Amino acid sequence: MTCFADFVKVRSLGLWSFLLTAAPLALGGCIVVDGDGHHDRDHHGDVYDDDGHDDQGGATDDGSQEPSEDPLLVAIDTDAVVESEPGEGVGIFVEYAAGGTWTLWTTCDTNTSKVVCSFDLYASVDTSSELFDITGVELEKTDATRLADEGIAYLHAETGADIDAMTFTTTEGAVVRLEAYLDGELQPRFVYWFGNGVLHEGAPSNPLDFEPTSP
Repeated sequence: MTCFADFVKVRSLGLWSFLLTAAPLALGGCIVVDGDGHHDRDHHGDVYDDDGHDDQGGATDDGSQEPSEDPLLVAIDTDAVVESEPGEGVGIFVEYAAGGTWTLWTTCDTNTSKVVCSFDLYASVDTSSELFDITGVELEKTDATRLADEGIAYLHAETGADIDAMTFTTTEGAVVRLEAYLDGELQPRFVYWFGNGVLHEGAPSNPLDFEPTSP
């Protein structure tokens, strides 16, 4: 079994650098793959029972997740950033920098699965806050960023053994809601962020609301 937690750690704020330089942080969970180290086609690592429900709860008959009716609110540490090695596991990473700059970025398990991950990420703010300056980082022709609607930033990324990212700016300290899809399905288990001094693996709801610890 391959544990994606082995490839994720906290890094210092600075230039984009995605190679590990120190021992990885120990996390409580792993992204599950099959016995030969490859995902069973869809990256998701789902384990289904006989009636087609996965082991995370809240699934439809075909095993896909439904959007949370009541998104939970979590803290995201200001200026804390995460590092992961491209191609070694599926991840959706959320970072916030002082002054209102957010970064969402993605990785896939392409080094083992030999396929790409198709991500669709929506980040939004409430009507009392503003969202602007959407920029793509490390994007290819199959990737795109845009303002999906007023106050909603959208990233479509076909991620292989690389990293795709989107940055945007909000009102300082604004709460940002993330709705994250992998291969067309809600996948909260692959969301990573640093909050209250802990590197979190897996969102407790999808969508999920992030509140910075300081503006």
